Amino acid sequence: MFAQMKKAMSKGIWHSIAVIIVLLVAGPEFMVSMELLAMVEMLGASTFVLMYVSGLKLFFAKLLVKYRHFERHSILIIPTIENLRQMPSLVFHAIPERTFIVCYLVLIITSASVMYTGTLINAS
Repeated sequence: MFAQMKKAMSKGIWHSIAVIIVLLVAGPEFMVSMELLAMVEMLGASTFVLMYVSGLKLFFAKLLVKYRHFERHSILIIPTIENLRQMPSLVFHAIPERTFIVCYLVLIITSASVMYTGTLINAS
């Protein structure tokens, strides 16, 4: 066991001495290259994330344009906080009419379908 520890320690010492020699020969350029490598890795990861975020933003921007086109005839006003403090009842105008009606109709149709299938299953 002592021989294995001695072998591991001697290997570690040689590695440490090699690193010190490389640092002395290369000088500060070695540390700068390590920092630049870390910076390039960081820029690569952030660019990758930024690419997906910008793609999602563009996708949702197109959806928002289509949604505003869908709600253009309703009384959809998105008030600012200052306007809400002056007129709290303005909140009711922030309800998108068409979207609310479509969601309500989908809820009624879904619940009726579920009840109808329930009666069909229980009847047989």
